[in-house]
Amino acid sequence: MGAGVIPFSVHDKEIYFLFQTVFSGRKKGFFIDFGGGQDESETYQDTAAREFVEETETMFFSSNDAEIKIAQRTPERISHHMTLITQCFNQTLSAHPDWWCRREPGNKIPPKDWKTFFIEVPYRDLTSINREWKLEDNINSRFKKRRKLHWLEADYLLDIYDSQAEKLWKRVRQLVNAEEVIQSIKQAKRQPPQCSGELEINI
Repeated sequence: MGAGVIPFSVHDKEIYFLFQTVFSGRKKGFFIDFGGGQDESETYQDTAAREFVEETETMFFSSNDAEIKIAQRTPERISHHMTLITQCFNQTLSAHPDWWCRREPGNKIPPKDWKTFFIEVPYRDLTSINREWKLEDNINSRFKKRRKLHWLEADYLLDIYDSQAEKLWKRVRQLVNAEEVIQSIKQAKRQPPQCSGELEINI
């Protein structure tokens, strides 16, 4: 059992989806969502939120570059950032409870039990976060591994699903009806005025 999240944001009237890449291991070279296995007593949403906080090393919701430079997975920071991403989950899913996908079941017994949620987050420039991962890319790094974050414009992501799916990590390729959810997000977020604009949360 597991869960993941593909965050998205509205910026300059365009819709962008957030992915990560890694520099080693079997996932190297793919666009990856944020996700992993469920811990005991976690809901799907709990798991997806925790994985996002952990895999972004508590940097995404940092209020400034100085905070990014000292970001670590301390219990206090994880708890604070879990509160922020949970706000995003609640705001998005309360309005659009269908913005999530299961994975194709495949031939395994039991079949894959997985949910990936599409959740709106505030837009932020990724330069300082990616720079920090690059600067810390050594054996004494405070991070578990080097990653890089990418905003993919909605139409580009749909084009990848349509004709370049090999660029996506397999569990992202296996999401049932992902293209329909992306189209639904495009339609909803491009309707003025109440559904458009950039999400704001209290960091």
